[in-house]
Amino acid sequence: MTPRMGIRLEHRGRPRGKSKSYYTYLNSIISLAYKHNVDPERLADTFFDAWKKKTAHYGRLTITCREINHDTATFLIEKDKKAIWQSPLNLESIRNPNIREYIKNNPIPDHMTQQKYSKDQKIDNLKIGMKKINIIGRIIEKPPASLVNTRWGSQACVSNVTIADNTGSIRLSLWNDQIDMVQIDDQVELKNCYVARYAGTPQIRLGRKGTITIVNQP
Repeated sequence: MTPRMGIRLEHRGRPRGKSKSYYTYLNSIISLAYKHNVDPERLADTFFDAWKKKTAHYGRLTITCREINHDTATFLIEKDKKAIWQSPLNLESIRNPNIREYIKNNPIPDHMTQQKYSKDQKIDNLKIGMKKINIIGRIIEKPPASLVNTRWGSQACVSNVTIADNTGSIRLSLWNDQIDMVQIDDQVELKNCYVARYAGTPQIRLGRKGTITIVNQP
């Protein structure tokens, strides 16, 4: 990625003095990122690289700047060489050094969290922002627990285990007593969990009413 260094972020949230269309373009980038399970900040950087170099890559995505017209540029996104999106974007939103700060403070778009989907999900179908879903998978990796400081000023143990089904695998965040409940090769059923973004990738977490049950021990 092309770094944009040396410019201090002076405020959080929306940059001042920007038009409504400016934020529409930014929200388009965020929505695209959540739809395709990629980090929106890195996706924004990839758009910036495509504007500078004409073509840039991020994982399975290829972004091409096809045309520049005054204050906008038309971008094409391909996933595994198949076109999935094309639209003009405001160049000011692409070049603005505050774009990362805006993205960090922008919530998941409402229309992404309100999509209709079945509660019972396969791992390959999971998207960041899904809530109140149920998953069955097998524990295939269990790292040692780490002691971390929580936002409430206390300490807790956490282990980001990996669960898998016949479609894929994903990290599952377990805390305190939950960690000792499972071992590698345990088949577990998760209820009322949600998909969060951690370090740019999807991660399963149990909600307040979430449960984890061992359904088939070897």
